Amino acid sequence: MKTPELIGQQNPEEISSLLLHLSDGQLLVPVETLVEIVGLQIPVAVYDSPAWMLGEISWRDQRLPLISYEVMRGGNQPTLKSNCRIAVIANAGDDSKLPFYAMVVQGTPRLVRVEESELVARTNPCQQGELVHVSVSGEDAVIPDLPMLEQACAEWRRGTVLS
Repeated sequence: MKTPELIGQQNPEEISSLLLHLSDGQLLVPVETLVEIVGLQIPVAVYDSPAWMLGEISWRDQRLPLISYEVMRGGNQPTLKSNCRIAVIANAGDDSKLPFYAMVVQGTPRLVRVEESELVARTNPCQQGELVHVSVSGEDAVIPDLPMLEQACAEWRRGTVLS
């Protein structure tokens, strides 16, 4: 279903996207969302944070909140293994105080070109942080609610935590 602002506009035939692997599935995000993949680092613990907030990491002279998407959506804290990486995500909103945040991922993201005909919505109920469950060329994935993740990180930073 097209949103009103897209009616009359020509949509691209395919969208460059990334599959970000998690301990319990994978996320499908637009390629512009990912700024960089960095090696796993131990976050600095933060006092009185929600379970999904692992702490803060240092990246390019900035402190970024590091989240566990698995915990955000009600799952268990993943075991941090040697194949874990940190995905630095660009904030698509206009919060200049939090232009980036970070998320633990498993392994290296995989580039996929998604055509509308290959994307099938699934009927799985969505948890916090999930926009929709999909199947992309037969692979299950979740499209995350990126504005909600950004808002949760921004609210945590301001001290009004979303648990």
